[in-house]
Amino acid sequence: MRLVSLILGFLGCVPIASSADQNVQARFEKSLKDAKSISNVEIDWLDTLWINDPEGLKALKVKVFSRTFQYSFIASGMKYRATCKLISGTKTNLVRLSESAFDGKSYATYVGDYRSMTKSSVNEPGANSESAHNPLVAPFMFLAKYSDDCIRCVLRSTDIASDEFANGLTLPTGQKSNGLLEISMPGLRLGGQPTTWKIAMDETGDSFTPQTIKFVAAGSKYEVVNRFLEYTNLGAYQFPSRIEWTMTSYPPTTPPTVLSTGTVAVISARIPDQIADSVFKLDSEEKSAAVVWDWDQKNFKKSANENSNSNARTQARPNIYDESADGSKQIADALDRAKKEDKHVLLQFGANWCGWCHKLHKLFATNRNVAEELERDYVVVMIDVNKGHNKDIAEKYGNPTRFGLPAIVVLDTDGKQLTTQDTGKFEDADHHSPAKVMAFLKEWSPTR
Repeated sequence: MRLVSLILGFLGCVPIASSADQNVQARFEKSLKDAKSISNVEIDWLDTLWINDPEGLKALKVKVFSRTFQYSFIASGMKYRATCKLISGTKTNLVRLSESAFDGKSYATYVGDYRSMTKSSVNEPGANSESAHNPLVAPFMFLAKYSDDCIRCVLRSTDIASDEFANGLTLPTGQKSNGLLEISMPGLRLGGQPTTWKIAMDETGDSFTPQTIKFVAAGSKYEVVNRFLEYTNLGAYQFPSRIEWTMTSYPPTTPPTVLSTGTVAVISARIPDQIADSVFKLDSEEKSAAVVWDWDQKNFKKSANENSNSNARTQARPNIYDESADGSKQIADALDRAKKEDKHVLLQFGANWCGWCHKLHKLFATNRNVAEELERDYVVVMIDVNKGHNKDIAEKYGNPTRFGLPAIVVLDTDGKQLTTQDTGKFEDADHHSPAKVMAFLKEWSPTR
C-alpha cells in the first residue's frame, strides 16, 4: 500500500499532456472550427517589404528599396471588401490605392491611380488590394492555391468560412523536436516543380498556432520562413498579430543569400455586430471611374470619354488578338513558315483588355530596330487567352501567363520551347524598354 501511495503521489506531480497537445489534426480542426465561428470581421495591418537581392534592385534601378502598405479587410459571411493604401515607398510609381469587393453577386476591383474598374460574376482569385500575408488566415497559409495554375491566388477569411475549405484534409502526424511539433507536407507546383511546406508549433496547446511556417519553392529557387509572433484572438480563434518573414535563395547557401525580408503588424482587429451591405459595393468608386470593364458582357460599361458610347474605347484601341482563333492552328501555320524562312516563332500570350499587351505590340510595330529584328528572325503569333481561351495551349507551354500578361514563349523551327519570358522584366516605368526587348530578341534569335 505504501508503494502504491508513493507511485500515485509521484504521478500526481507529473504534468499529463492532453491528446490534443500531441495531435496536430485535433488542434487544426479546433482552430478551423474557431475561425469558421467568426461571421463578421474587420482587420487592418501594415505590410513592409525590403528587397535585398542585387538583381532585383538592379531591375528596379535603385540601390535600396522598401515600401509599406496598409491593408484592410472586412468580411461578413462570403461577402468581403479589401483595400490597400500606400503609406511610404522608395519609388514613386507604386500604386497608391486599390480596392476589391464581393457583394454576394458580383466581384469588382478598382485602381484609384488609374480610375479603372473591372466587374465580373466569376470569382476573382486575388487582386492588388489583397495580401498573401493576411494575419487572420496566416496559420492556414499552407492551404492557399498559389501555384503555376493560379499565380494570383490568395487565401481569404471568406475561403476559410466556406464548407468546402479543408474538407477531408488529414495532416501528417506531428514529430517532436526540442519542445516543438513539426510536420512537413507537399504543396502545389510552382516553377514547374512541387513545393513543400514545413510547419512547427509548440508541443503543448490545443490550438493550431504555428511558430514558423517554411515554404520551399525549389522550381523557383527560393524559400520563405514565416515567423508568427504575439498571438492574439478574436473570440476563440487565435492568430499572430505580428509576422516576420525572410526569403532566401534555394538551394540554401552558407551564409544564406537573403533576397527580401518583410514584417506584418496588426493595427486593429474586431468582430462587429453588423456590417452594412453597402460596404461591399464599390458604388462611389464606379461613379468616379474613367473606365469600367464588364467581364460578363466583354465590353466597357464606361469609357475614358464620358461623352462617348461604350464602344469608344474599343475603337480608340483596336483589337490586337483574334478572340475566335484556334491557337493550335496559329502555331502550326507559324511553324510551317518558320521552317521555310529559317526563323524562330515568338508567341505573345495576352488579351485585348490588357494595356501592357497593347504597349508591347505597339513597340513591336513602331520601334524601327525592334520591328526589323522581328521581321528578320521571328514569326510572331498573338495568342488570345481572354476568359480561358486557348487554355490548353498555355498549359502545353508551362502556363507562361503565371507571370501576368503579356507573356512570351519562343519556339525553334521544330516547335521546341526555347524560353519563357516574363515581360515585366522589360518594363521601365510606364513603358517597355526597347533596349531590353532588343537584347532578348537577339539572345533567342536563330543561329545562322
